[in-house]
Amino acid sequence: MRLTLEEAAASVPDGATVALGGVRLQRRPMALVRALAEAGRRDLRVVAFLGSLDVELLLAAGCVAELHSPGVSLDAAGLAPRYRAARQTGEPRFVEWSEGLMLTALDASTRGVPSLPAWMGLGSDLPDVNPWLRTGSDPFDDTPVMNVRALDVDVALIHVPGVDPAGNLYVEGDLGADGLLARAARRTIASFEGRRDREPLTAAISRIWIEDVVEAPRGAWPCGCHPAYGADLATARRWAKEGASAGVELLAP
Repeated sequence: MRLTLEEAAASVPDGATVALGGVRLQRRPMALVRALAEAGRRDLRVVAFLGSLDVELLLAAGCVAELHSPGVSLDAAGLAPRYRAARQTGEPRFVEWSEGLMLTALDASTRGVPSLPAWMGLGSDLPDVNPWLRTGSDPFDDTPVMNVRALDVDVALIHVPGVDPAGNLYVEGDLGADGLLARAARRTIASFEGRRDREPLTAAISRIWIEDVVEAPRGAWPCGCHPAYGADLATARRWAKEGASAGVELLAP
């Protein structure tokens, strides 16, 4: 279904588990995230595979009750001040993941299984701080494994350069974890820059994983959306410089 930004935000309830797509300072779903903030959403559990300004905006707007991520940064623009403040104060709650273990948890959701074994993180303190992780042993040969509980996602928000009339998504460059997020989530909302008329077999994400689309030109700004535009590093650096006092209006288009 084709929605407006306001309709998309209205369809996400308070307390939902929301996964954010994108790669570093590219293709973050900033327009959708702003719409959530403007709708006054609260108590969200946010899942961000290497978050950026999208997570920062939701933290600044008071939307987040719990954040799951391997980390949040602004890359060359500097540290992520709202994330740093949250880690230092303990509010909102943060659940720490490694990149590989988060991907395993999402993969378990795509398969519809309660957990999957992995070999990352063994010998680390991660199981002490992350209740989705539990060490154990393989039932066949007693090899030590990390049992990773499925990380269920209510809604995935992603942004892409183009969508074709059938609803297939097209991405040029690194897809990141977006394909996995789209399959793991019960519902996926994709904002897009414009229409693409291409061979569906070349689509990065098939329409079968997408419930709703939202046309949002420059919907990743101030992050970039290759090849349409690059990241606005000046705005990102200003956000980093202003620190935890940075207001959401700085990230308004």
